[in-house]
Amino acid sequence: MARLKLRRPRRGALIMSVKARLYGGLLFIVLCLFSTGASAHSTPNNMTEVVQGKNGFMYFASHEGLYKYDGYHFALIEALPAQWVYALTTNADKSMLYAASNGHIYAYDVLTGNVKQFADVTSKDMAVNGQHVYAATSKGVEVLSKKSAGNLQALVGQTVLKVLSHDGQVYALTNTGLWHLNLNHQRQLIKMPIHSGLIAAVGDRLYIAHEQTLYSYDLITEQVHKTSLNTTPSAMTIYKNSYLAMAMAGEVRLYSTLDKQFVSGVLNKSKLFFNSVYADSQSNLWAVADNEYEIISQDLNQFNLPLVSRYNVLGKDNQSLLMGTDSGVYRFVQRQFVAMDALNNALSKVQSNEITSIASDKVTLVGTTNGLYVWQNEQLSQLANGYILGIEKIAGCWLVSTSGQGVIVIDDNLVIEKVLNVDSGLAANEVLATNKFEHLLYISTSKGLSVYNVKTGNMSHSLTTQAGKVSKVAMLDKSVYVAAYGGGLYKQTNNGFKLLVSPRFITDLAVFNGSLYIATTNGLFTLVDETVVAIPHTEKQYFGANSLMAYNGAMYAVSNNGLLGLSNTNLQNDKPVLVSLMSVNDASLNALNDVQQASQMTLHFSNFDYALTQYYDYQYSHNGGAWINLNEPVVHFSQLNEGEHSLVVRATLDGSHFVKSAPIVWNVQGSFYKSDAFAWVCAVLVVLLFAAVFFVFLQRHKQMREVFRRMRDTKQQTALSQGFRKLVSGSHLCQGNDLQLSDGLLQLDEAKDILLPVVYSHGALGNTSLEDGLKMLSANTSLQYSQTEVEFNLALGSKALPEKLSQDIYAFINHAFINALQHAEARYIEVSGKRSKDDFVITIQDDGKGIAFLDKFMRFGTGLESMHDIARSLGGKLRINRGIKNGTVVQLKFGMKLKQTQSKVNSSSCVS
Repeated sequence: MARLKLRRPRRGALIMSVKARLYGGLLFIVLCLFSTGASAHSTPNNMTEVVQGKNGFMYFASHEGLYKYDGYHFALIEALPAQWVYALTTNADKSMLYAASNGHIYAYDVLTGNVKQFADVTSKDMAVNGQHVYAATSKGVEVLSKKSAGNLQALVGQTVLKVLSHDGQVYALTNTGLWHLNLNHQRQLIKMPIHSGLIAAVGDRLYIAHEQTLYSYDLITEQVHKTSLNTTPSAMTIYKNSYLAMAMAGEVRLYSTLDKQFVSGVLNKSKLFFNSVYADSQSNLWAVADNEYEIISQDLNQFNLPLVSRYNVLGKDNQSLLMGTDSGVYRFVQRQFVAMDALNNALSKVQSNEITSIASDKVTLVGTTNGLYVWQNEQLSQLANGYILGIEKIAGCWLVSTSGQGVIVIDDNLVIEKVLNVDSGLAANEVLATNKFEHLLYISTSKGLSVYNVKTGNMSHSLTTQAGKVSKVAMLDKSVYVAAYGGGLYKQTNNGFKLLVSPRFITDLAVFNGSLYIATTNGLFTLVDETVVAIPHTEKQYFGANSLMAYNGAMYAVSNNGLLGLSNTNLQNDKPVLVSLMSVNDASLNALNDVQQASQMTLHFSNFDYALTQYYDYQYSHNGGAWINLNEPVVHFSQLNEGEHSLVVRATLDGSHFVKSAPIVWNVQGSFYKSDAFAWVCAVLVVLLFAAVFFVFLQRHKQMREVFRRMRDTKQQTALSQGFRKLVSGSHLCQGNDLQLSDGLLQLDEAKDILLPVVYSHGALGNTSLEDGLKMLSANTSLQYSQTEVEFNLALGSKALPEKLSQDIYAFINHAFINALQHAEARYIEVSGKRSKDDFVITIQDDGKGIAFLDKFMRFGTGLESMHDIARSLGGKLRINRGIKNGTVVQLKFGMKLKQTQSKVNSSSCVS
């Protein structure tokens, strides 16, 4: 029997929490069926089939395409066409899905998400066998290779309804019967006309459902066995290797291939016409209708009752489990209820059909609302009157509790020995319930709890409780638990009884396989680590007194609407939590890498425990922070902080035992304008912009310098023309009379004023030697700038200077001198020069206003560009530094080897 998983109720008033959980669970189911949260896909319309992939997802074929489902959310497989999927199947290990849609067959890898179209075939059913896919068509079975494109061959050559792969062989159901197929030959196994049908295989038998008949074909003996069906099945699949799960007229039922009969009654709850029935890896049955589906869980074995009874109790005999109802006694045989007609007829005659308790040992004792009866040798006889609450057998004695007479002790010969009441030491005659532990009988009365020792006959009242009226008692691991109806569950401690967080209205207690089971008016519960937790799928069911019974290796509980078989209760869920879907800005991803800060990121989680999805609680922790509850396993992020992030999600059924997901780690990149990349881009753009501006400016500067030079040359030519005309005119006038002489001298003076700037202009410097130039410079300064003190200290050695070098040195000194004299308005100028072997240093310093930055940079209009040109032509370095006060120091350093010797040039002059 499958393992059962449970869920813990929340804190507070437990009955209210159970109701809230019930309504919340129902609402959650509705949301699962009609909404898919962030996946933006509801339950697909017109579903036809469902299969399970190796990754745990369920895949639904529909008229709208192929969807995958994680238990909470549907997601469309966008790599496949969003069109009608006619057929869907998997390979042996379920890693590859094959979908037939719109005249093509696609192979979909469930692990990688890769899709390949490898055949153009219109098929309504497929089967995978080895390296081939067998596609059922209207013209036969097309055999397709999974490795190469194209069709290998067509088999049968007639309309094929279904195709099946079983134990390495392929079988086809056609309009003429059942066929065995392989690549070399085809053989017909059953010949009969079939217009529609289903096929399945279990062991050595093939099962064909056609109309209202189930055909069983033995592959060894080739014999055919027929079983009549009430209606034509619409879907059929293998279940647990020995059952056929069939959908018939809105009912899903199990057919035992061993017993050759239907068992368990109707499994489904919804009345729908199911297109497909599929058994997943967890033994869940998926019944798929057009627009809905139902999960039939077999983790909890639930059997429908033969009738609706307001009060059901359990008992057992040597043959089977017994169930008492308000209409008689039923025997549970081969997973079905069978009425004990003879006993029920006898009870009906004495008007005692409402059963309150059943016990059996050699004979069967039946407690009713009207008395105690013994059923022996098909005869019914009455032993006692009154309302019978319970029947226990201890040490060969029957102890029968009544509602107002105490406890009746009956020996093995069915003779009443005595009655335990107030006179014999019982706390009160009004008995509420009895429970046995070895040779002790715990008797709950309206005035307290009494303990009767069957072996010694002694009565004690050693157990007292603050719980009030104790209705049930149980012992687990040497601890005593008592239930007070309307008061909850108590545990005995050294200081009395401790109230546990539990349902208030407890109707029965029982111990099985080391677990305490608790029956209530609203579901079953169990005790885990001193915490009362709810058993899934039992909510909304009413369990009365004597409704729990351990029988044949399982715990059975009967409610007002069903019998449940429980075994191996284990709350420690071991199913890992995985990421089922992740998307960034509504785009699905296979892996998380870098995420932009402004992105919307959604992560869906599931543990693929489909039967219990509504009972799980999920929590998440972001970056190691506190655990935060989730209404559903979906985590949505937006505007995360920049940097590395981590996320862990955990799931629990009971609130105590958690299973965590592996940490999901990703990196969030900040807004682009805040990122390093953006800074680098900006830096590169700035550099490029600066380079472009500099290049344009440089070109413009060169153009402007050329313009300035042209303007200067034009101005000098004009001055020369005017000056020479003045000279010619003046010279002629000086030859005349006195009046003309005066005018002639005036013309010559104006010619001097015009020609003197030309003489000292840039263009004229290249033709003036150092010695002549310094003389003219000194004379001009004395005449025009008498307020400026000028000092020349040139010590250039005894070696003669080449003519070109002498002219260049003077030109350099002249440019610097004019800058200091005219532009800087200096009052002191010093011109000095040094020579050390072949190294020259020329320095001009002043105390003027200095040279402006733009003038240094622009280099035109002030002679700076000419000084740089001279320094460049001499292979030297020009330095312009700050001097005295705000003055300027202009220095030229260069080296040159001289061969010719001349007299020492040493000019020293002081003009003031």
